[in-house]
Formats: sequence, C-alpha cells, structure tokens
Amino acid sequence: MQSSEKATLKKVIEEKSSKEQARQTVNWMSSSIEGQQALSEMIDRDAYLMEDEFLNVKISSVQSDKILSNILRDIRRKHIRKVTYGVAAVVIPLVLLLGWIVLSNPDAQIFGNPTYAEIYVPRGDNARIFFQDGTQAYLNADTKIRYPKKFGLFKRKVFLSGEAYFIVSPNKHRPFIVNTGSADVRVLGTSFNVKAYNDDEQIKVVLDEGKITFDTPTNRYKVAPGQQIVYDKTAGACTIQNLPQSSNISLWKYQITYLNDTPLSEVIRTLERKYDVSFRIKDREALKYTYTLTTRQTSLEEILSELQKIAPVKFMKKGAEIEVSLS
Repeated sequence: MQSSEKATLKKVIEEKSSKEQARQTVNWMSSSIEGQQALSEMIDRDAYLMEDEFLNVKISSVQSDKILSNILRDIRRKHIRKVTYGVAAVVIPLVLLLGWIVLSNPDAQIFGNPTYAEIYVPRGDNARIFFQDGTQAYLNADTKIRYPKKFGLFKRKVFLSGEAYFIVSPNKHRPFIVNTGSADVRVLGTSFNVKAYNDDEQIKVVLDEGKITFDTPTNRYKVAPGQQIVYDKTAGACTIQNLPQSSNISLWKYQITYLNDTPLSEVIRTLERKYDVSFRIKDREALKYTYTLTTRQTSLEEILSELQKIAPVKFMKKGAEIEVSLS
C-alpha cells in the first residue's frame, strides 16, 4: 500500500476526507485484492487491540460468525452500541467502513458468497500456484483445486481433490482451510502435504512446520511437526504417527519418486497419475510385494527398471498398457 493511499485511508477512518476520497477508498477496498488485504490488516490490528483490552480473551470461529452477523444487523439498523470507550474508538470507524463497502458494492464478496476458480492438473503433469495472500501450493498429477478468486476477511478456504503441498502465509485471524470432502485441514501458517484423491480409501496429511488441526465430522485432531495423520474414509478412523523424515513425503514436488514400504497397488496408482499410463495386473500374487525406493529418475522405463530389481515382479509394455506379472 502506497503512503498516499495510507494517508487517504487514515482521513476516511477519521472522517476527515472528502466524499470523493471516501467513495474511491470504498471502491478500492471492495474491488481489488490490495484493498481487501489492507482491510484485512486493519481488522487484524484492531482484533489484537480488542484482545488486549479484554485480557486476551480468545474468540472462536463460531463466535466470530455471530459477531459478524450482529455487525451487519447493526449496520442495517444504523445502530451501534458502545462498549468501552477505548475499544469503541477503534472498532466503530472500521465497522462503519465495512458498512459503506457492503452497501456501496453488494457484489464485493467481502462477506458474501465468493466467486470460485478451479484448476485441474492432468495426469503426467504438475503445477505450482500462488494465491493472493502469498500462500503457495504445489499440485501433483491428477489433482483438482477449487479456490475463491478473493479470500474472505475471516477465513481462507480451498477445496482439494488430489495431492498438494501448501506453504501458507501466516495470519492468526484468517485461518487457511483445506477441504478434502471428508475432512478439513485448518492452519494458521505452516507447511504441509495433503493427499486426498477421491478414489483413495485414505486421506493422508503430513506436517513439516507449524501447527494444524484435522477436523472430521466427529472429531478434531491436533498434528505436530514431523507427524502424519491418516484418515480412513470408510471407517471414519484416524491414526497419527511420527515420521523419521516428514519432508520425504513431499519430494514429488522436486520430481523425485519416494516409496517407503509402499504396496505395489499404491505404487501403480502413483505411476498411473504421474505418467498418464495404465497398468494391467496379470498375476494378483504380485500385489503382495512392497517397495522402498528414492530415485531422481524421470522416465517411466527407468523407474520400472529399478522396481524390477527390488522384487520378482515384471513390467512389460503391451500396447497401450503395462502388464504386471511375476518373474
């Protein structure tokens, strides 16, 4: 935000600006990413002041939704009650500004339903995207992510089907939420890997840094750095385990294939997504083998060659498919 914009915003908050300056500021905050980020920073700052005023009493997400409803109700009724003088001096100008934004631009998406964009990374490919708050996501093959074009002021929520590694910009008043269909991963600022393909029986989340909670329909689980949480979508059960090197799980974003006692069935699904190929199992007995491998080999032929050195299983290309049989 430029110094001139800061000065104008200060005048608007202090009710010292012209009507034209106020109108331009409201339009800027309601229609641009930079404006919404500035408004978010104001809310974060004022929330901190309010926490200090009330002896650091925390406000839950449910409570914050109720507070927002009350604010909008009071804006419509043009009635704002005073709390303590110090808090009122901070909050009332901001509430009025929010009211002006909502009333002047009903499509601003500050509080309402956002407009979503969607990215699909096909098999045989991967991608990296940046969100407007600075958060970045690496997307693995056969992954779809749906996200708002503009994040809301009170939460940042995306919807994932597939595998992604997130590096989330911290903001304690705007949690970043990854919805996987069966569960939510809620974070404030951290780095973690989510594997949640629709055709997989499990959802796996690995935390490298920071803090996350994993929310199922019935429970909330806290996950610490270096831990993996595995959620069985059918049974609705979770297990948490400590990993010797959690960052290995996300080596895929560097084009490194990492397997650790991985069943052949899972290896096949991984290779099908990564290389956009199909496997046909000729001998079901081959599925009893597991594989441990870390390789920088990029071609499918080279990886299959390395797999054949680990277990007595052959991979033969037959037409458009790769046939799997015992040696």
